[in-house]
Amino acid sequence: MHTSKLLASSDFQYWQLDRDRFVKVDFGAVCPDYHELDRVGVVSPHLEDGVLNTSAVLLSLTTAFYDVLRLHSDDFFDYPQHFAFIGTSHDGVHTRNGRLPVDDASIGAAWGNLDVWPDSKWITVPGTATEMMKKAVDFQINRLFWPEDFKLSQDGGRLPAYARKMLKTRLKAIYYYDTTTPTVEIHVSQQVADLVRKSIAQLPGVEGTPTDKTESRTVTQPNEDNSPYVERYRRVSVDEFLEDMNRCFDSY
Repeated sequence: MHTSKLLASSDFQYWQLDRDRFVKVDFGAVCPDYHELDRVGVVSPHLEDGVLNTSAVLLSLTTAFYDVLRLHSDDFFDYPQHFAFIGTSHDGVHTRNGRLPVDDASIGAAWGNLDVWPDSKWITVPGTATEMMKKAVDFQINRLFWPEDFKLSQDGGRLPAYARKMLKTRLKAIYYYDTTTPTVEIHVSQQVADLVRKSIAQLPGVEGTPTDKTESRTVTQPNEDNSPYVERYRRVSVDEFLEDMNRCFDSY
């Protein structure tokens, strides 16, 4: 087992926007109605997008999953139902520095380090919003992490109206990442920060140091709790998300 031997719930702190300031809350406030069988999907139009922006939250959800298993036994072998939907096209996996062959073993190293494993959890998807949405339907995702500026392109096509209804039934929570208006923060221990940076360092073709790369996106300098790493999201309702993405679906 990987992170089950390394991390505990005390390695994570959760903060939520309350009027004009962030206040400390518990896990349930930012991840309501959590269940260990929740299916979590990270939409990553480029290979590195999800790793750079959702590593800490994936580790927190993985720790919550192992916490449930630890209630019953110390002897288990299992992984949470977490999936990475990675943008591809006919010439390979999308990265911000070009394309990689789909069968390049390095594309999964960073995800595996986050316990998104085995490799059947690394799903290559044509890199349009509609195709990503289709995977959320096909994999019956309950919690979805989606880049805030990733919208339907003109050539993205549409899904049948029933797909929208199925998402409305199955989705529990939506988290926009790489957002300019966050409502949730996750602060982590040095142990988690080290794991995150190890994952980032395993991304093929990412230029610069892991610290430089992440600080340009979601990592901040230590906050008042001296957390070495902070991720931010905007949590929205399922209805709001489906309205934002309404053009992915045929009309009712």
